[in-house]
Amino acid sequence: MELTIHQISKSYHKDVLALDGASFTIPTGVYGLIGRNGAGKTTLLRIMASVLTPSSGEILVDGKPITENLSAYRKMIGYLPQNTKLMPQLNIVEFLEYMAMLKGIRDKTEMKYEVERCVEIAGLGNERKKRLSKYSGGMLRRAGIAQALLGDPKIIIVDEPTTGLDPEERLHFLNLISSVGLEKNIILSTHIIHDIENICPNVCILNKGKMMYSGSTSGMVDSVKDMLWEAVISPGEEYELKQKAVVTNITYTYGKPIVRYVSEKSVCEGSVQIPPTLEDAYIYAVGGVAR
Repeated sequence: MELTIHQISKSYHKDVLALDGASFTIPTGVYGLIGRNGAGKTTLLRIMASVLTPSSGEILVDGKPITENLSAYRKMIGYLPQNTKLMPQLNIVEFLEYMAMLKGIRDKTEMKYEVERCVEIAGLGNERKKRLSKYSGGMLRRAGIAQALLGDPKIIIVDEPTTGLDPEERLHFLNLISSVGLEKNIILSTHIIHDIENICPNVCILNKGKMMYSGSTSGMVDSVKDMLWEAVISPGEEYELKQKAVVTNITYTYGKPIVRYVSEKSVCEGSVQIPPTLEDAYIYAVGGVAR
């Protein structure tokens, strides 16, 4: 199944565009949506989840506008927003039963099957009696993805899922998303590049509401191939270097700035060419280090 975003714009105020003509196609698998805070990611996800109406443009499933049958489209959607209240007084089974009723699953046999299926997929089978108030951050995010999977939706939208998770919980959650994405369209929004580096074959970059790139992750890295340089410079020179090239990273070791920058040729004495990463390509696409 193909999900197409076609010329989507959204304006909250007269002269302020949260989204400005975004267009890209999401194939089956995990698709990364990346950008700085305030880039328009959450607005776009809310439009894709049919929570918001775009100011212009449309969303198509296999070439057909979702407005032709919005109720059918909504049944295809599983949504895990950035901030989710998961009813801390309930355990995971009680919570999923409640969410199943909200999704229109009323048959008791079907509900029991769906709840058990989603509990096991999320890896919460041994935590079924524990109140959600006792869950760790990673367990709560897994409970969130469990409710998004109720009803076996074809499209799953996940907004900033790993914020605040420790490294082990983060990897566990990303592995879960990756396995679920084998047969579904999953849109994973984040500003953490490493979250999508290994699980998203395709990505879209948003910056200030505009789409800066859409395509394969490998193609994005290749866009700065043979253009990435690293140099050890004197303190204060990094600001001058920013005027000559797009700086993607600055670290300080023993008082010396080590600068990574993108340029067709060396602009600093002692620069050496190095292989680019996805993070280098992303920072280059959004115009360099902002701060």
